[in-house]
Amino acid sequence: MNEHVTNQMPSGLITVDREGRIVSHNPASDRIFDGRLTDRSIFSSIVRESEVFQSMLDRCVHHGEVFSRVEFNAVTSNGDKRIGVNLSPITNMLGEVEGAICLLSDLTDLVELQRQIKLQENFAALGEMSAGIAHEFKNALATILGYAQMSALEHDSEVLRAYAREIQKESQSLAAIVTDFLNFARPLNAAIQEVNLADLLDGVVSDLQSHRPGVYKTAFVVNGQAIVPCDATLMRQAFSNLLINAVEAMGGTGTLTVQMDQVSERQKDYVRVMIEDSGPGIPTEQLPRIFLPFFTTKSNGTGLGLSLVQKVVLAHKGRIEVHNRDVPGARFTVTLPLAESE
Repeated sequence: MNEHVTNQMPSGLITVDREGRIVSHNPASDRIFDGRLTDRSIFSSIVRESEVFQSMLDRCVHHGEVFSRVEFNAVTSNGDKRIGVNLSPITNMLGEVEGAICLLSDLTDLVELQRQIKLQENFAALGEMSAGIAHEFKNALATILGYAQMSALEHDSEVLRAYAREIQKESQSLAAIVTDFLNFARPLNAAIQEVNLADLLDGVVSDLQSHRPGVYKTAFVVNGQAIVPCDATLMRQAFSNLLINAVEAMGGTGTLTVQMDQVSERQKDYVRVMIEDSGPGIPTEQLPRIFLPFFTTKSNGTGLGLSLVQKVVLAHKGRIEVHNRDVPGARFTVTLPLAESE
């Protein structure tokens, strides 16, 4: 029965002993590797990242570690395949590790499909970003042209000075858009060091009133300390941007809550920062576009603030998410990996 089940499995199944030699494999694993499992070793001759694979296998059979959803490239006669691997130890009645089970999935078609979808998304984002740039420039240039045309017919010096001030203001706005776009487009040069995120957030929250005065209340809740490898300047700018957006969303009144917690995901430790406001929230149809460059609902915004925040978070191997709360308001959640020492 066991043999019948494993032979009918669509996923590859390979068992190895403590020396990493193949003990058995099913037909699906043969199909994945084009029948190249006869030499009893799949690592050095087939898997491109053989050293990494071998290291994981050693940790599995000698220390009982489990590895899930790891991806490697396998060499076949039809080109490379993307292989998903799960490794788990085989133990005897005494709990001693005698070998490992290796479950394999051919992800080649899935990876190609994801690449195509990502390419389409990139083109769509590029089109939307281009439309945003064109819209901002068109409005500013129309204003500048209008004042320039009126200046040609105006003789009052005071009125001409007023027109000049408006032209200067629009020109500065265009320069700011170009500067923000260049900051968004250029690679981030992050100076990584271990930073106490609680202290960094405390400073950002303390400085908030000076940047955005108002009658709002601020609550800062910290559950434990968190040492995070990051560029302190970039991270401070990112959180400051999120807090300023939250205050503006509330119209300068209400309650802003910043909460920091340590969480575990997939056997790794992270720090999670939740920023909640009591504003009206974000329209549901706008949530998927909130991080797109030049997407903004503000009359005087460029739509690059949240895009830059996302770029900073991704550069630090983290992620940022946005949701509406059950009560009125929005919640931005930033998740960052902790330093290895923790």
